[in-house]
Amino acid sequence: MKKKIVITGAGGLISNGIAAYLKKKDKDIEITGVSPEMSKIDNFDHVIIKRFGETLSIPDEKFDLIIHCAFDKDDKSNELNTRGTIEWAGDAEKAGIKKHIFLSSISSQSEFLSPYGKSKKDLEKWFLKKNYFVFRLGLVIANGGMFGRLLSSIQNSPVIPLISGGKFLVFPTNPETIYDHVYRILQDKVIQHKGKIWNLQYKQGTSLKDILILLKKKTGKRAIFIPVPYYFVYPVVKLVEIMKIPGIDIDTGNLKGLKWNSKISIGSDLESLGYPERDLAEIINKIDI
Repeated sequence: MKKKIVITGAGGLISNGIAAYLKKKDKDIEITGVSPEMSKIDNFDHVIIKRFGETLSIPDEKFDLIIHCAFDKDDKSNELNTRGTIEWAGDAEKAGIKKHIFLSSISSQSEFLSPYGKSKKDLEKWFLKKNYFVFRLGLVIANGGMFGRLLSSIQNSPVIPLISGGKFLVFPTNPETIYDHVYRILQDKVIQHKGKIWNLQYKQGTSLKDILILLKKKTGKRAIFIPVPYYFVYPVVKLVEIMKIPGIDIDTGNLKGLKWNSKISIGSDLESLGYPERDLAEIINKIDI
């Protein structure tokens, strides 16, 4: 029987990865994407052009699943992201979609919540109360997002400043784990996993420096790493926030989160779900650049 799904944030790294994976698994899966501007995207059969703040008008037909990936990166306060996601989930409920997956982040666990982390935490609570599926992700190892920015820095900069020498830990997520678990939910193989947060990141963290070293080997670049003290970077970033200088991807919340994540043990559900932690170098070497 044909399965029909909706993925918000079509055109993004994870949403496109999910769509490509599902189409490869089963050509009969029909995928409708929701994008703020693109009317045609590879691996999506249909695209609805909508932005947060607009009603998500879903065609009057039965859909099996909606995956909430939409995120407006220009919403620095993340108030629109929180409100918009809840509103679209409500619109999907009115359209009769009973199965929802929300993609969250381990940033929601930090003691020092950035606006991004707070938004994810608030949305986790909302989706859990509804008994929906919640995936919590770490650093997704794919050519985009934060990992893509690390890759770009290696490709384009001969000198890479490393905050605190790059000792802060990140917790990788293999993107194929996300895609496969979506497929299992679509096939009704993990119904008992509803209403719970599933941590899909590696149990052990990897330092940012070690990630960058692997990227150096992957690209063949000869970037030089320069340690920069945390106590120097933090006030500079704080000043950038106060002056509202555009084009800066990191804020003080991100810095506090990185520092905090390096001190805690974040539980992982990969083993219990049957996903072995593959060698990080192997995953990175498969990335197209």
